[in-house]
Amino acid sequence: MTCQHAISLGRHAGNNVAAHILGVAPTPYSQPKYVTCLDLGAWGAVYTEGWDRQVKLIKEEAKALKTQINTLWIYPPAADRATALASADPMIPVA
Repeated sequence: MTCQHAISLGRHAGNNVAAHILGVAPTPYSQPKYVTCLDLGAWGAVYTEGWDRQVKLIKEEAKALKTQINTLWIYPPAADRATALASADPMIPVA
């Protein structure tokens, strides 16, 4: 599940490198929302929320979410400059 950390952390890292070069204040990093979506093969999947991993979805429902995560959410933005730059904003809210 490193993608949930890499996406947000990557945004902050890129922003903070540019901030350092420009001599402006960096943005603080935090990861308040934590989820796990584990694919368990033919059985389905398990989706949890929170650092204490409260189970929210199982089987087919969680599997559908995992498929959506892997096919839509974690892919790079479209090859459009404005879209790509907007998606790099470290202050984008995490749903």
